[in-house]
Amino acid sequence: MKILVAFLREFFESPVAGFCLILTLFFAGCAIFAPLISPMNPYNLAAFSLNDARLPPGSRKMEPGQQATVPLTLEQGQGRGEAPLGEQSLVVTASPSGETGLRLEVAGGEAELGRLSLRSLPSSATVAEARKHPIRSEWTVSDSASPIEIDFAGGRPDSLSFEVETEILATPTDTTFALGTDGYGRDMLSAIIYGVRISFVVGAIGALGSMMIGTGLGLLAAWRGGRIDALVMRMADFQLSIPSLMVGLLVLTILGKGVGNILIAIILINWTVFARTTRSVALAELRSDYVEAARGMRLSALRISLRHILPNCLPSLLVILTINVASAITLEASLSFLGVGLPLTQPSLGMLISNGYEYMFSNLYWIAIYPGLALMLMVVSINVVGDRLRDMFNPQLKR
Repeated sequence: MKILVAFLREFFESPVAGFCLILTLFFAGCAIFAPLISPMNPYNLAAFSLNDARLPPGSRKMEPGQQATVPLTLEQGQGRGEAPLGEQSLVVTASPSGETGLRLEVAGGEAELGRLSLRSLPSSATVAEARKHPIRSEWTVSDSASPIEIDFAGGRPDSLSFEVETEILATPTDTTFALGTDGYGRDMLSAIIYGVRISFVVGAIGALGSMMIGTGLGLLAAWRGGRIDALVMRMADFQLSIPSLMVGLLVLTILGKGVGNILIAIILINWTVFARTTRSVALAELRSDYVEAARGMRLSALRISLRHILPNCLPSLLVILTINVASAITLEASLSFLGVGLPLTQPSLGMLISNGYEYMFSNLYWIAIYPGLALMLMVVSINVVGDRLRDMFNPQLKR
């Protein structure tokens, strides 16, 4: 505990690094507790509604409207029809209006009704303040609150059958979209939290896998030397000569999308820096007296490497690991932005930015800006933490 307190005290001597450490821990907490803190599950496609698409930040979720059709059969210009409409009932009452007219009154209780359609009216009918369909026998009334007047050329029929169709307008609920919604009606805050989770986990696991493989190859190259050393280093040189994004595109084009395939691409790209660092530190340690003493005790090469050489490599490796997490997150976001990373059912920050790219220069700024800000803050904070660790572990900078 004292060691941890002393470490944190020295780390927080830099206020910027301390703030970035808190920010990094915040993103790590989002990755761990995403199902608990997310307002809704962005993977549940059944919960999306196009009525909620592209809503600005602070908007409330809309309850979709419901339609109802009331068949009416009139005798002597009088009749009544009823149909369920959500939790309310839609009631249509018809009564005579003058010598040749008919009056309809529509009541939906407390529900707010949208436009109303009258279907199967005779060709002699004319509906006041309504628009007739150019082909079908259908009239559309925009204002269903006031009585609807129907006039019949040549007189009102003694018996008449037609349909009245209307809908409840979408109503706001108690759910609020703090960061707005995207083009699919998905809550941006929930999508960003789950995107941080995927990006952070993929970056952390990819960096750890790269460190394990690269450290093992670096220790092997330093201990054995000769052709094995030359082979490992030439493999690293060849890997470093190819752009990282090109390697990722090649791997995912062959293997396909998926978290596992992205991890393979990240490991293939990032193992080289761990191997070169481990080899350089291990070569210096192999000339140390304690390694010669361990050899004199006839300890195995594996035990000497893991128990004596590796601990001296860890400070440098931990610094590289921290920075490599940010590099892996950036690589995953780049591949997902290009459409070869994660599948649509697992949206990462890169995919969210890609989905919002078409809205970049429109008024729908939040669809692309907020995921981009989250990715930038996460990568910058991790890099600053890595730089601070490098300064702390550098003996030349010690006071």
